[in-house]
Amino acid sequence: MTVTTIIGAQWGDEGKGKITDYLADNSKVVARSQGGNNAGHTIVIDGKKHKLHLLPSGILRKDIISVIGNGVVVNPDVLLKELDNLGDERGQLFISDRAHVIMPYHKLLDGGEESSKGKSMIGTTGNGIGPCYSDKASRIGIRMGDLLDDDIIIERLEKALPRNLALLNHYKINNRLTVEGLFQTCKEWRNKLGDFITDASLLVNKHIDEGNNVLLEGAQGVHIDIEYGTYPFVTSSSPTTAGAALGSGIAPSKIDDVVGVTKAYLTRVGSGPFPTELEDEVGEMIRDKGQEFGTTTGRPRRCGWLDLVMLELSHRICGFTSLALTKLDILSDMDEIKVCIGYKGEDGLEIKHFPSSLTYLAKCSPVYKTFAGWSSSGIDISKGIVPNEMEIFLDFISEKLNIPISIISLGPGRDETIIS
Repeated sequence: MTVTTIIGAQWGDEGKGKITDYLADNSKVVARSQGGNNAGHTIVIDGKKHKLHLLPSGILRKDIISVIGNGVVVNPDVLLKELDNLGDERGQLFISDRAHVIMPYHKLLDGGEESSKGKSMIGTTGNGIGPCYSDKASRIGIRMGDLLDDDIIIERLEKALPRNLALLNHYKINNRLTVEGLFQTCKEWRNKLGDFITDASLLVNKHIDEGNNVLLEGAQGVHIDIEYGTYPFVTSSSPTTAGAALGSGIAPSKIDDVVGVTKAYLTRVGSGPFPTELEDEVGEMIRDKGQEFGTTTGRPRRCGWLDLVMLELSHRICGFTSLALTKLDILSDMDEIKVCIGYKGEDGLEIKHFPSSLTYLAKCSPVYKTFAGWSSSGIDISKGIVPNEMEIFLDFISEKLNIPISIISLGPGRDETIIS
């Protein structure tokens, strides 16, 4: 029995959905631990593309139990749409009774708050994630378990709505929200989702105690973590190993393996410093070839070279037992490939650790090590063969970070994967 956690080691969009789906083959339970429908996981099976935002990536396997954990914020309308899109092509689903509900006023507020920041906009997806987590921290949130009791729904709405209406008025956002109207909406959600709601912590721990393999799926990435990300350009939850344990309701000591997922290059959506960003034809080539456009927003992603300074911080706070490297195929047939191994500050000093100050980071320039490129003709996935130049690239990353590389992904499909 093992409990394995999948963690995005960069700014998100690393390919966690594919890795989770691939590893789910040997798991009984896949539990999503944080975030909401601001996440976007794309999985390709037999040439068919599935885009998931709330559902765990294990949902596409009928023999897998999928769990939406307490650390997730749930938009019931989005969840119902995803379930409808899958039809019978899915496994069993359970939702934590402690997971908070994204209400209609949260989505309205998200847009208003973001617009009010002007040039300081964070780049939120506008899906109400931040306002929902804000209500959670303010202790006026509505949880999935609350939907099962009419009296509790009314009580929660009477506490939450006045505060949120005041904020909507502050941002001059017109609305027709009322307690009665929202109460009816909540009852509709209960009628459709009530059978899925349970104590997910008990469920997950039961399977661990029975010796079943459990996979914990994180969303986003370490560097938009609320604590250690490039604050304030961060998400509202913790996409770390600690966040995965808390958000799925298990003790951290029960986690056996932590797989850090990283692209062979680096991307970012939204604002914030990006030392290795490529604002040239190479960056454009990576974006076009890698189809680097947000699964949730459709926005083009900023692209740059792989940054080992970032990955050192990710490993330090998450404790990766191995790495899964994705999108190596996108770098094929390039003359040379670069990897950032340090930063040089405005003062000329070289630093090896990711700074907390964004002002300092914005003035840093990357220190690169350059590698010879490799030819796609030297790759044979069925035999696990990759070009020598790629092996040199992979060995350097593994040795520099002192983490073994367990998976390399050379395409979006399940069969385009090599276990190393």
